[in-house]
Amino acid sequence: MREAATGLEKQIEIATKLLSLSAKIGLLIGGTRIVSYLLSNGHYPQGVSVGDSLLFLVTAFCFGLVCIYFSASVTATGILLSPIFIPVLRGFVQLHGKFSDKKTILEFKRPKITFFSVFFGICGALTIYFLTHKSPLEHIQLILLPIFQYIVYSAYLEQNNKIKAAQPSAPAIVDSEHPEQNPPAEMKPLKRTRAMIAGVMLLTPLLMGGVTSDLLQAAMSFAQIRIERATILVKPPYANLLPAPKDSPLENYKRFENATVIFRGVGNSTLIEMHTEETTIRLEIPNDSIIVERRVKPVAKVRKNPEKTES
Repeated sequence: MREAATGLEKQIEIATKLLSLSAKIGLLIGGTRIVSYLLSNGHYPQGVSVGDSLLFLVTAFCFGLVCIYFSASVTATGILLSPIFIPVLRGFVQLHGKFSDKKTILEFKRPKITFFSVFFGICGALTIYFLTHKSPLEHIQLILLPIFQYIVYSAYLEQNNKIKAAQPSAPAIVDSEHPEQNPPAEMKPLKRTRAMIAGVMLLTPLLMGGVTSDLLQAAMSFAQIRIERATILVKPPYANLLPAPKDSPLENYKRFENATVIFRGVGNSTLIEMHTEETTIRLEIPNDSIIVERRVKPVAKVRKNPEKTES
């Protein structure tokens, strides 16, 4: 009974460490991408409060999780489709071996197909389809990305096997209570290489997929920080700088349609963008001079006089 409890405690500890690591990685990736989004749009939030900081952290964390999901799903798609293109990769390896004396590093073995690889692989395939079906040639790197991810995943498995093979010959560990704190010296470079391969597997879809900006804009729209085709009410003198003003039911406000709210909710100003036939106008407007209309779907009306059914 004690052994079962110890095994459960180890699983809970591993799960806790994985969640903590995912949160840190997600926050780091999400924060970096949001800062790059702000820099690319030339907007620097001013007058940030504690609540704004919390919103920024939550948004960064959510976007980081979206990035981790995207990387994991694309890799799972490569694993799921690996039986199709493994013969092609092996053919290239054999062809390369005929013209070179170097020994091949990877053997391209079939990975174990699990429930998670099937589930995330299908999700990744659907994600790639919806992102590329309108212009597949422009997103050819994303279509080929699962193959590259499988190659990196194969390198990760090879490195993992090397670590397992080196463990029996490792010297005894000094600290029996915290064995992870005293790894053998020969294991450190192997684990360092494995961590680098895992980093490549995580970051490559974000850097080479060509859809990071699309994912970021989708996350911003979901968090209502970015709003497409918005209707805004603006006070003068800022309203005088925007095209096609319309009358508003509110005094001292002008109404504008089809505006893009690029960034709002953090700081004391909102960045908006409007297009004309000749140019595009971007304007930072103080929050006390702009109102963003929110439209929601009407709730279905309840029938006041339902028909009586005969008993």
